[in-house]
Amino acid sequence: MTKHGRNARMIALLIVGALLTYYLLSRSGSLESTVSNIFTALGRADTLWLLISLLLFAITQLLRAWRWQILSWNHDIELRQSLPLTAVHVGLAHLLPVRLSDVALVGLFKKYASVPLGNGAATVILAKIMDVIAMGFVVACSFVAGLSGPVVYVAASASAIGLLSLFFLPFILSLLIKPIKTIFGTGRFASSWLELAEATEITSGRKSRVTLAMGLSIAGWAVKLFMFYALLRSVGVHGLPMWQIFTASAITDLIMALPVHGLLSLGTVEAGWVAGFKLTGVSGILPGGLSVIEAGFSVHLLWLSMAVLLMLGGTAALLLSGRKGTI
Repeated sequence: MTKHGRNARMIALLIVGALLTYYLLSRSGSLESTVSNIFTALGRADTLWLLISLLLFAITQLLRAWRWQILSWNHDIELRQSLPLTAVHVGLAHLLPVRLSDVALVGLFKKYASVPLGNGAATVILAKIMDVIAMGFVVACSFVAGLSGPVVYVAASASAIGLLSLFFLPFILSLLIKPIKTIFGTGRFASSWLELAEATEITSGRKSRVTLAMGLSIAGWAVKLFMFYALLRSVGVHGLPMWQIFTASAITDLIMALPVHGLLSLGTVEAGWVAGFKLTGVSGILPGGLSVIEAGFSVHLLWLSMAVLLMLGGTAALLLSGRKGTI
């Protein structure tokens, strides 16, 4: 895609996000009353539940940072390096459109942990695949616990496809090495692709590390979905079955993981939230007085605030490191 095409796509996503935001806010009632209800809920948010949410969110980042260590096979990365970089990456994912944060993460790991671009890209790809597997597994389990239905099969299928991709990805990348060298020569691009293919190889000696990384992915997703539960409790929403919250929250987070959202992810994330609850049979006013849309915007803004707070902490740690590799 050309630079002009990328810019056009980004502008289109920003416009779509703005239109979705306006549509959703208007759909819940009058625009003024909906916005007022959202800010009232934020102003009255329960401090204890917010602190619990922040703690759970920090734990998810800790688990992701640990996974980075495991997936970066041939590079020793200390947790004090991977944790602030993960915090910055997550914060940027909330702020920047179209997953530009993933590109930034690869560059940050090269700068601060000397991880080659190919290896960094491979780690991001493997992590994404593991997230799909973990999300499918957790959502299927939570949905089965509440109600059987098509979501169970969709989530289970996502896990199965992700698992197959995890093991076939090195083979696919290796097949493309020769045509890439023919087209691009043996320069930097071909070298990075070779690093990518080598970094995704899952050998018998790494099966235990893959299993541990997969376990961390599942644990991270489970903790994150409990974070959404805590955020809902903080704005006064209570009494919803956990499986409904897990399903709606997973679809919301999936929107964040796809390159389809605009600045601050406003609009697209809330649309996923509404669709997720609709899928579980929940619409209109939730227990506690907020509508699904009002709760979605409230939770998103609190989630965004926590991501920025932890990102600032990670940025401070990077700046205080003074030089590469001394975090």
